[in-house]
Order: sequence, then C-alpha cells, then structure tokens
Amino acid sequence: MDDMQRIPSQPSAEEPATAPDSRPSDGLGDGPITIRSAEDILAYIPHALGDWPRESLVAVALCDGQLGASLRIDLPESLRPAVLERFAGTVARYLSQDPRAAGAVLALYTSEPWHDPAYPPHSAVLDAVRSSLADAGLPVLDVWIVGEKHWRTASCAVPTCCPWPGAPTGQLRMSRISAEMVFRGSSYGKAPGLPAPRPTAPPAAATAAALEAYRENPDRWWDPYAFTAALAAWDDALSESAVPSPDRLRLLGVTLIRPALRDAVMVSAAAAASTAWLGSAATAPLRASRPGGLPPALPGGLPAAEVAAALDNWWAGGGAMRTNGLPVAPGGGVEAIAVPVDRASGSPAPFTTPGASSPLFGRVLLGATASAPDWGRIAVLDRVVQALAETEAPEVRAPALTILAWIQWIRGRGSRCHKLLERALSADPDYRLAQLLRRVVEHGELPAWAQSRDTAWQRPTGTADAA
Repeated sequence: MDDMQRIPSQPSAEEPATAPDSRPSDGLGDGPITIRSAEDILAYIPHALGDWPRESLVAVALCDGQLGASLRIDLPESLRPAVLERFAGTVARYLSQDPRAAGAVLALYTSEPWHDPAYPPHSAVLDAVRSSLADAGLPVLDVWIVGEKHWRTASCAVPTCCPWPGAPTGQLRMSRISAEMVFRGSSYGKAPGLPAPRPTAPPAAATAAALEAYRENPDRWWDPYAFTAALAAWDDALSESAVPSPDRLRLLGVTLIRPALRDAVMVSAAAAASTAWLGSAATAPLRASRPGGLPPALPGGLPAAEVAAALDNWWAGGGAMRTNGLPVAPGGGVEAIAVPVDRASGSPAPFTTPGASSPLFGRVLLGATASAPDWGRIAVLDRVVQALAETEAPEVRAPALTILAWIQWIRGRGSRCHKLLERALSADPDYRLAQLLRRVVEHGELPAWAQSRDTAWQRPTGTADAA
C-alpha cells in the first residue's frame, strides 16, 4: 500500500442527520449507500481503500451531512515537532481543498495498546492534526481509535458514557455497510487481528545495491520527485545534531553526484530547504502546478509520506518564499547586491549557478544575501560532509570536498578553502565547481557574508581552531 492515499469517495446526502448521513458512490453497483454512524464510516473505509489500514490515519471531511475529501496517510515514525507539523499540515491542506468541507472526523488505525481511555495512543499526532485542521477552519468532530480487537472514540474518556474498551473491531466486517459492499462485489485484505508489521529498513548491502542505479546514472536525480525525496532526506539530516546512519550516509553521498542536488544541499543548509526546492531548476515541473504524484521512498531515505508532507509544505510556501533578508524592489524583483568581482577585469568572478532558477538561490551560493545564513545548519552540513569525504569513491569525494571548501570560503577562510579544493581536484581534476571556486579564491574574493560583522561566521567559544 502507498504511504499516502486519496480515498475515492464522492457521496451525496440523503437527509440531514446529527451523524453524517451520506451516500458515497462506490462505483460497484447502482444506487447510493447510506451512512448514518461512526460504525458505518469505519466499515466503509477499508472497502474504499481496498485494504485494512495499518498504522495509519484516515481523515474525512464532513460537508453538511456528506462525506467529502478523504485521505489515508501512514503515521509518522518520528515525533519531532517539525515532522508532526509537516504531517498535520499535509492532512489539513488536503481536506481544506474541498470547498464544501465544514469539519472533519479522524480514524487512527494502530496495533499499539490503549490502556487508559484518557490517554489514547499517538496522542501527539492527533493533537497536531486537530490543531492544523482547526487553523484551516475545519473542527474535528470526533476521533476513533481502531485497534486489533476494539475500536472506540478518543473524544470521551468516561467509561460509563462510552463503554471501555470499546466495540469489537471484528463487527465492522459484519456490519450492514460491509455486507452491502460485499454484495456489490467489494472486498479488502487481511482482517483485523492479523497486523502487518511495519517494513523494516533493508540491510546495508540491499541499500547499497538499490542506490547503485543512481550512482551509475546520476540523471535519475533530475526526476523532480526523486530530487524532492533526496532534498527531504538532506533536510532531515541537517535538522539533527548527530551524524546520520550508515544507510542514510550512503544515500546522501550518492545524491551529491548530481550537481543540481549538490547546489540545492548547500542552499538548504545556508537558507532553508524550501529556498532550495523553490529555487532549483530541477523542481520547475512541480512548481508550475500543485503536484499530483507521490514522491518515492528512497533507499536509506525518508518514508514517502514524510517526503509528500515536505513537498506540500514547500509547494505551499512558494507564495511566501523566505527572502533571507534580500531587499525587494517595488516591482517585486530582487535588487542587485554585491557579488564576487574579478579585480583585474572588473567583471563578475567566474562562479556561476546553472542549476538555479531564482536569484535568491544563486545569491545564497555566492554568500551574498543581506542577512546572515543559518550557521547552525551549515555546521551540521560540515560534519555530515566530512564523513562523506572519507569515502574512496572519487565521484562522491570530489563534491564532498568541494562543499567543505565552500563552507570555509563563506566563513572567510580562503587558505583553508584552497587546501580543500586541491584535495577535491586531486580526486577529480575536471570537477567543475572546484575549478570555479578555486579561481574565485585565487582572485582574493570573499563573500559578502564574511565582510560584515552582522553576517560573518563566529567560531563557537571554547572550540579549537583545527589546522
């Protein structure tokens, strides 16, 4: 099953009711199906999906007695605030696309035990989704937890009102709605009580083998969805203080083979992943209109649902793209600012950004924005890329060493930058970015960031100045 699914349900109302009274068109026979209760909705969901949801959240918009836009999405594997925000934002944005939506109901499917009615499983996920839906003007009217043996509302913690531990899950398969769907020819996968475990990460050998196709053909990264998945993996790595796992490092190293991805990684560290995604020429096909496909789950990368959440966030942010302090002209364009200049000729130094499709993207690479970059994320990039630079593969070592050189250059350390560039060109004498950056350094040019006290890098106190 995909990590995220749109549920094909287009109901029409039969009559007003306190509970949703809807008639989803199932496409399996003539006539509507009337839904009057929570049990009816829960019985219908697996037929609409074609399988029983596992470790998933199903969100359904309510539209004046009708079922509206519906979405199934895998539960996030991390409870980090940024992950929860992306997850909840994806749910809210999808349901709010239905202009008829006035509220929502949630069904959370999990094998995690529920011991206390006041503390349902995955509470942090539910709280985040409730908050995002409320911000979108869609109050959550009820939440149901569907376990292996029982299902119950999470909105009531009083056992005398809502009996504990709930109604048997098996009854959903035997309900009126399920019987009618079966009569119309519908069926779905394994019954509750036979949970399918989450897929485990492939062993290191399998990950390496799966990534070999990208190593042999870096043009595969030009696919905008693969590009997005790779950038999301880097954004996740740059948001953590620890060095990524070996499988994640293998993925990150292979992504650097594609110059456009390498440049996007540098921009993502200095500014934001959204700035990199919105500014790279590689993502232009997805920026033209709201993406309709699902990005892949790369070997060693993030689950497809988390990548889809990041994609939704970055696409939605296109109208309010972070400018990183750039002065904006009255016409909406970005005003000219200082860029490296060849002192001998007076012309701009030969450091170009062919993978960029926005002025901000290029100026971040040139270290020429008016406000300081995110030095904290750049420090994480430094640590991660140092680990990648130790690889024996020249196609990875050359870009990794060049990124390390760029980090030293934007810190204002030309001599250190030059040493790293020599190592990069030793790994690959024809590596274009290393050649260009070496010419900039040899001309004695420093980025604008290093020339202002307000934007310059400050070495953390108490740290040694390594040679």
